[in-house]
Amino acid sequence: METGHSGWVSWLLSGRLQTVYDGMRWPGWRQEAAALDFEQGLSVCPFLWSEEAHADLAATSRRPVPMREVLGVAADFGRQMGSSDPGFLGDA
Repeated sequence: METGHSGWVSWLLSGRLQTVYDGMRWPGWRQEAAALDFEQGLSVCPFLWSEEAHADLAATSRRPVPMREVLGVAADFGRQMGSSDPGFLGDA
């Protein structure tokens, strides 16, 4: 995001957070997310950022998984892409 903490907080409060997820929501996403336990996330296949998923978001395969799994996948991608150390999230 190339911004400091205060810039990030300002951006969060600006109301533009919703635009980050434009094009990555399917019909009924709110209900699916609301049904998750606090320790769960959604595993989505193909990944939401892929061309295949964008062809038909409603047709993606989704299932609840432990949040540890969601964070682990994100940390693995970060390592493979040479991103900075994910910190404690990399130990999920």
